[in-house]
Amino acid sequence: MPKLKQLKEKRASVYSQIDELRKAADGREMTSEEQARWDTLLAEYTKADKAVEAEERFVEIHRRQAETVAEQRAEGTDAEEEYRSAFRDYLLHGAQGISAEQRAAFESRDTLQGLSAGVLIPATLASSIEKALKSYGGMFEAGSIITTSNGGDLIMPTINDTSAKATIVTEYAQSSKRTPSFGSVTLKAFTYRTPIIPVSQELLQDSAFNLDSLLSDLLVESFGRGINEHLTTGSGSGQPKGIVTAASASAATAAATAISLDNILDLIKGVDSAYAKNGKFMFNRNTLFALAKIKDNDGRYIWQDGTRTGAPSTLFGKNYVINDDMADIGAGNASVLFGDLSKYKIRMVKNFRVIRLNELLAEYLSVGLFGFARVDGTLLDAGTHPVQKLVHAKS
Repeated sequence: MPKLKQLKEKRASVYSQIDELRKAADGREMTSEEQARWDTLLAEYTKADKAVEAEERFVEIHRRQAETVAEQRAEGTDAEEEYRSAFRDYLLHGAQGISAEQRAAFESRDTLQGLSAGVLIPATLASSIEKALKSYGGMFEAGSIITTSNGGDLIMPTINDTSAKATIVTEYAQSSKRTPSFGSVTLKAFTYRTPIIPVSQELLQDSAFNLDSLLSDLLVESFGRGINEHLTTGSGSGQPKGIVTAASASAATAAATAISLDNILDLIKGVDSAYAKNGKFMFNRNTLFALAKIKDNDGRYIWQDGTRTGAPSTLFGKNYVINDDMADIGAGNASVLFGDLSKYKIRMVKNFRVIRLNELLAEYLSVGLFGFARVDGTLLDAGTHPVQKLVHAKS
């Protein structure tokens, strides 16, 4: 029941008692007990009436605030649509073909004086690109994305206190002291550019063509190939440190050309329970088909098809991520990862940008478009090895 209704009912109840007492006296002088009750009820009514007034005032304030928020959201939606329209005109006509209002919209979004630094992709398009990247490359699906407002070094602290345990201490005895192991990793901002994409003026001017879909498909394909590869196997020198590079090797070594059930069990066993609880596998599609053939000691396949139950497919009861930048099963390769993949941090600076080149392809009646983003990535490992890799023997 709404609070205002409760307060009004309480006030009405006090009024009923006052009215009953008044009728009982029926014009005669009240007794001392009746007078005391009369004074008490009047005081209660005054208090209840003030509570109703206060709640009515709050309800009115809440209504006005809700209207204000709705108006702000509508204005924000309108502003985003205006920016989206300006972005389309920029792609169609270039920096010289947009209005002063549209230019101001770009500059207010990110102080892009003269548009020399390109323009930010509208939020709706940027969101679709990020979603597509998650399905295109396994790292954007598995890792944790951190967005920063500038490209300065981002220092991520680490701490290892896994060996600390509570102990029994007798009364008045001094507690033991232990200093956790602190560390840090630094995320930089490497600039990734897509190849220049030629787009015909006819295509840009075709109002029936979905320009957002075109850009999303083209940019995701280019970004996905370059960024996902480095986030997977990058060396960490002049490029992100890929998850395979950063992961610790499992104590067990797989055969040069095959994976056994024991290899998978040893890989899971080697990851601390704190990480294995939410652990996932990562491997490429070829490795998935090889793993799907493995059976346990009871003759059951360790790969379970999720379509039977409506749940995701699993490997040994654990979810997995397909990443085709992982190496195939082969001598010396690391073909399978297991652990808490969210401990891999992907740092992105602001958002994607798009540059329009007017003259480069003018003779083909086309414009050149390319995008760029600043990205880095690394695995947060304080010595606890949240992700381990299965490495094959070299021969």
